[in-house]
Amino acid sequence: MSKPHAKQKSTLVNAKRVKELLKANYEQGRYDKCKLAVFRTKIAPEIGISERTFWRYLNEADEKPAADPNQLKLWDAP
Repeated sequence: MSKPHAKQKSTLVNAKRVKELLKANYEQGRYDKCKLAVFRTKIAPEIGISERTFWRYLNEADEKPAADPNQLKLWDAP
């Protein structure tokens, strides 16, 4: 099995930018400011990403989860 590769720096920057735009324009309970409407009116014209990429960016973790000190390891990673 191959190791999962790290995200590119540009992907992380774009994901952060998408989350900031969504936070500034999204209002819960309003259909004209729902996530999909914000994507169509604000994010897609400005950044130029697809809807699938938009949803993937929203699921990106902001920071890496902290390593569990109790987790057993098979090999010591350098």
